[in-house]
Amino acid sequence: MSRATTRRRKVLAILAGGLVLGIGAAYTLAQWNDSEFATGDFTAGTFVFEGSADGVDFDDHATSGEAASLAFETGADNLAPGDVVYAAYALRVTGSYDAALTAVAPVATGSFTTAGKLTYDAVSTSAFGCDESAFAGGGAVPATIASGDVVNLCLRVTATNTLEQGDTGSVVWQWNAESQS
Repeated sequence: MSRATTRRRKVLAILAGGLVLGIGAAYTLAQWNDSEFATGDFTAGTFVFEGSADGVDFDDHATSGEAASLAFETGADNLAPGDVVYAAYALRVTGSYDAALTAVAPVATGSFTTAGKLTYDAVSTSAFGCDESAFAGGGAVPATIASGDVVNLCLRVTATNTLEQGDTGSVVWQWNAESQS
């Protein structure tokens, strides 16, 4: 046997031994490896802003085209300068979050787009209902609504001296609620 062959065999033997030791070491290390996992389930909260013209049946009136029809007292269809009419409306938030509440200035259509023919006021009341006494004892419309709470409002519309015979149109009130998460 030549010296090169002997040397070659020794190198191969050393490599084979290293391979066996390497596999054994890898197997031993694999015995001591471990993994741990955790998972969580998530669901988004809910937030619904609704209104009611009767204080009982609440619904989502998301656009001015879907606005709730207010029940103004008798005389709203036959106004004269100085007349005052009232309507009750209730707001509530349901779901997971309280809400910040803001009122938007009422928007008039028809003859009432001329500024000053009608004036508008709103107060918060303790119960659903509306008349002049609500303005004597009512409070400011709140800045927040707690989820599940109802905010009762009294809306007052006054016809001014600039009202003309035959004026006609409608007025849309808007409130915005922003969730407070």
